[in-house]
Amino acid sequence: MTLADVHRFQVPYQIVQQTEEKLRHAGSEGYEIFVLWSGRQEGHLFRVQTPHVPKQKSYRLPTGLCVRVEGQELHRLNVWLYEAEEILAVQVHAHPTEAYHSETDDTYPIVATLGGLSIVAPDFCRDGLFVEGTAIYRLESNGWIMKPNDCIEVT
Repeated sequence: MTLADVHRFQVPYQIVQQTEEKLRHAGSEGYEIFVLWSGRQEGHLFRVQTPHVPKQKSYRLPTGLCVRVEGQELHRLNVWLYEAEEILAVQVHAHPTEAYHSETDDTYPIVATLGGLSIVAPDFCRDGLFVEGTAIYRLESNGWIMKPNDCIEVT
Protein backbone atom coordinates (compact mmCIF):
# COMPACT_ATOMS: atom_id res chain seq x y z
CA MET A 1 0.00 0.00 0.00
CA THR A 2 1.06 3.58 -0.61
CA LEU A 3 -0.01 6.99 0.70
CA ALA A 4 -2.41 7.16 -2.24
CA ASP A 5 -4.38 4.34 -0.54
CA VAL A 6 -4.88 6.30 2.70
CA HIS A 7 -8.47 7.41 3.39
CA ARG A 8 -7.90 9.14 6.72
CA PHE A 9 -5.03 10.96 8.41
CA GLN A 10 -5.05 10.88 12.21
CA VAL A 11 -3.06 13.54 14.08
CA PRO A 12 -2.69 13.98 17.85
CA TYR A 13 -4.03 17.24 19.25
CA GLN A 14 -0.63 17.99 20.81
CA ILE A 15 1.03 17.98 17.37
CA VAL A 16 -1.69 20.30 16.04
CA GLN A 17 -1.02 22.68 18.97
CA GLN A 18 2.75 22.62 18.41
CA THR A 19 2.22 23.29 14.71
CA GLU A 20 -0.13 26.21 15.39
CA GLU A 21 2.45 27.77 17.73
CA LYS A 22 5.19 27.57 15.09
CA LEU A 23 2.96 29.00 12.35
CA ARG A 24 1.71 31.85 14.57
CA HIS A 25 5.20 32.76 15.76
CA ALA A 26 6.54 33.01 12.19
CA GLY A 27 3.41 34.90 11.14
CA SER A 28 3.80 37.40 13.98
CA GLU A 29 7.11 38.35 12.36
CA GLY A 30 5.54 38.47 8.90
CA TYR A 31 6.98 35.20 7.61
CA GLU A 32 5.84 31.75 6.55
CA ILE A 33 7.32 28.55 7.95
CA PHE A 34 6.89 24.90 7.01
CA VAL A 35 6.02 22.25 9.57
CA LEU A 36 6.17 18.67 8.32
CA TRP A 37 4.40 15.65 9.77
CA SER A 38 5.61 12.09 9.52
CA GLY A 39 4.30 8.83 10.88
CA ARG A 40 3.20 5.36 9.90
CA GLN A 41 0.63 3.98 7.55
CA GLU A 42 -1.69 1.23 8.77
CA GLY A 43 -3.71 0.15 5.75
CA HIS A 44 -6.05 2.99 4.82
CA LEU A 45 -5.11 5.00 7.94
CA PHE A 46 -2.07 7.23 8.37
CA ARG A 47 -1.10 8.01 11.96
CA VAL A 48 0.93 11.21 12.33
CA GLN A 49 3.58 10.66 15.01
CA THR A 50 6.26 13.32 14.63
CA PRO A 51 6.25 17.03 13.75
CA HIS A 52 9.37 18.41 12.07
CA VAL A 53 10.48 22.00 11.63
CA PRO A 54 13.41 21.69 9.26
CA LYS A 55 16.06 24.39 9.13
CA GLN A 56 14.65 26.85 6.60
CA LYS A 57 14.99 30.36 5.31
CA SER A 58 11.91 32.55 4.99
CA TYR A 59 11.78 35.41 2.50
CA ARG A 60 9.59 38.45 1.98
CA LEU A 61 9.69 39.22 -1.74
CA PRO A 62 7.85 41.87 -3.78
CA THR A 63 5.69 39.02 -5.13
CA GLY A 64 4.91 37.53 -1.71
CA LEU A 65 6.33 35.24 0.94
CA CYS A 66 8.49 32.22 0.30
CA VAL A 67 10.29 29.48 2.26
CA ARG A 68 13.37 27.53 1.21
CA VAL A 69 14.71 24.31 2.73
CA GLU A 70 18.20 23.44 1.47
CA GLY A 71 19.14 20.02 0.12
CA GLN A 72 21.45 19.18 3.04
CA GLU A 73 18.56 19.69 5.48
CA LEU A 74 16.23 17.57 3.34
CA HIS A 75 18.89 14.85 3.31
CA ARG A 76 19.17 15.03 7.12
CA LEU A 77 15.39 14.69 7.39
CA ASN A 78 15.31 11.74 4.99
CA VAL A 79 18.01 9.92 6.98
CA TRP A 80 15.99 10.51 10.17
CA LEU A 81 12.82 9.21 8.49
CA TYR A 82 14.61 6.08 7.29
CA GLU A 83 16.13 5.35 10.71
CA ALA A 84 12.81 6.01 12.52
CA GLU A 85 10.89 3.96 9.93
CA GLU A 86 8.47 6.83 9.37
CA ILE A 87 7.00 8.29 6.19
CA LEU A 88 6.80 12.00 5.43
CA ALA A 89 3.14 12.55 4.55
CA VAL A 90 1.99 16.10 5.39
CA GLN A 91 3.35 19.61 4.91
CA VAL A 92 1.74 22.51 6.74
CA HIS A 93 2.16 26.26 6.34
CA ALA A 94 0.10 29.43 6.68
CA HIS A 95 -0.59 32.42 4.45
CA PRO A 96 -1.01 36.00 5.69
CA THR A 97 -4.60 36.21 4.40
CA GLU A 98 -6.62 33.52 2.62
CA ALA A 99 -5.44 29.92 2.36
CA TYR A 100 -4.81 28.48 -1.09
CA HIS A 101 -2.14 26.54 -2.94
CA SER A 102 0.07 29.03 -4.73
CA GLU A 103 1.99 28.31 -7.91
CA THR A 104 5.13 28.01 -5.75
CA ASP A 105 3.33 25.55 -3.44
CA ASP A 106 2.35 23.47 -6.47
CA THR A 107 5.79 23.56 -8.07
CA TYR A 108 8.12 23.16 -5.08
CA PRO A 109 6.46 20.96 -2.45
CA ILE A 110 8.48 19.24 0.25
CA VAL A 111 5.98 16.36 0.39
CA ALA A 112 6.12 15.05 -3.15
CA THR A 113 4.64 11.56 -2.73
CA LEU A 114 1.31 10.76 -4.37
CA GLY A 115 -1.31 10.78 -1.63
CA GLY A 116 0.56 13.30 0.51
CA LEU A 117 -1.24 16.29 2.02
CA SER A 118 -0.53 20.00 1.96
CA ILE A 119 -2.42 22.03 4.57
CA VAL A 120 -2.56 25.82 4.29
CA ALA A 121 -3.98 27.85 7.17
CA PRO A 122 -5.39 31.36 6.65
CA ASP A 123 -4.32 34.50 8.55
CA PHE A 124 -1.00 33.05 9.73
CA CYS A 125 -2.99 30.46 11.71
CA ARG A 126 -4.22 33.19 14.07
CA ASP A 127 -7.51 31.36 14.76
CA GLY A 128 -6.11 27.82 14.62
CA LEU A 129 -5.16 25.26 12.04
CA PHE A 130 -8.46 23.54 11.31
CA VAL A 131 -10.79 26.52 10.97
CA GLU A 132 -13.11 27.77 8.26
CA GLY A 133 -10.90 28.85 5.40
CA THR A 134 -8.17 26.26 5.91
CA ALA A 135 -7.29 24.63 2.60
CA ILE A 136 -6.29 20.97 2.38
CA TYR A 137 -4.78 19.64 -0.83
CA ARG A 138 -3.80 16.11 -1.78
CA LEU A 139 -1.20 15.23 -4.37
CA GLU A 140 -2.80 13.12 -7.07
CA SER A 141 -1.54 12.07 -10.49
CA ASN A 142 -3.01 15.23 -12.01
CA GLY A 143 -1.59 17.61 -9.38
CA TRP A 144 -2.68 19.10 -6.05
CA ILE A 145 -6.44 18.66 -5.59
CA MET A 146 -8.43 20.43 -2.87
CA LYS A 147 -10.03 18.01 -0.37
CA PRO A 148 -12.61 18.33 2.42
CA ASN A 149 -11.32 18.79 5.96
CA ASP A 150 -12.87 15.51 7.09
CA CYS A 151 -9.93 13.52 5.70
CA ILE A 152 -8.09 14.56 8.90
CA GLU A 153 -9.06 13.36 12.36
CA VAL A 154 -7.58 15.15 15.40
CA THR A 155 -7.28 12.82 18.38
